[in-house]
Amino acid sequence: MSNKDEIYLSLIHFGLDEASVTIYISLLKLGSMSVGAMSQKLDLDRGKTYRSLKVLEEMGMTESSFSTPIKISAVDPSEAFQNIIQKKKEQLVKLQTLARPLVEELKNYEKETMTTDLSYFSIIQGRSNIYTKIGKLIQNSTENVFLVTTSDDLMRMNHISIPDKIHQKIDAGGEVQIITNSCDEKFMKVFEDFGATQIKIGKLPSKSRMIIESKNQMAMSGAMNESIDLNDESDSIMYTNSFEMVENMFTLCTHLWKKSKLMHISN
Repeated sequence: MSNKDEIYLSLIHFGLDEASVTIYISLLKLGSMSVGAMSQKLDLDRGKTYRSLKVLEEMGMTESSFSTPIKISAVDPSEAFQNIIQKKKEQLVKLQTLARPLVEELKNYEKETMTTDLSYFSIIQGRSNIYTKIGKLIQNSTENVFLVTTSDDLMRMNHISIPDKIHQKIDAGGEVQIITNSCDEKFMKVFEDFGATQIKIGKLPSKSRMIIESKNQMAMSGAMNESIDLNDESDSIMYTNSFEMVENMFTLCTHLWKKSKLMHISN
């Protein structure tokens, strides 16, 4: 993953899609442009350009001239990100205000049920939702956890709270073991900061991810789209608490662990 990809990934984390990121960076580099010139210069469909510009405008990252034709300019990055952060804070306050009475109201609809040992599974769609689920799985785990995924997936996770969840589990005396594929040493240095018990490099069964907590729960995806988009809606995982499935996959991860080599970073 190049420095350019890192910048794109960071910007996408703020809620932009790849087209919006491309437009914003291009406006910073090239200066103000009309929509037509922008569409042609960046080889983007005019309709997509208008949609992306609307997102950027609503986020306070671009401004328009009163000239004819209208020209679009990028807002200074420091001001643009202050705008985004302020809006996110306002949204969070609004959600917290709505959530408190809503939780109490919804409790009135809960049916009293007996706790059962039934196994269940669910499909979770969208990369943002997946990473939230993985973070909760690690945070709430009481047994050892295997995280098996590609180096590109780990790099995406580095931009969210999953490394913090791993640190918290390790600090509480738990174990998180990571297996990933061979990658550049600069990636390894990033992964080292995840704080996992140990990290090994090995041959993965496929370009997929597995997060297994021994005896309790697991999440597993099929082949992943390795785009840098943190909001990729095509990404999905299957989550289950089936003891048989969990133990079978934990055994597989244990086998992969034995065949993999400890990550080594040169001094």
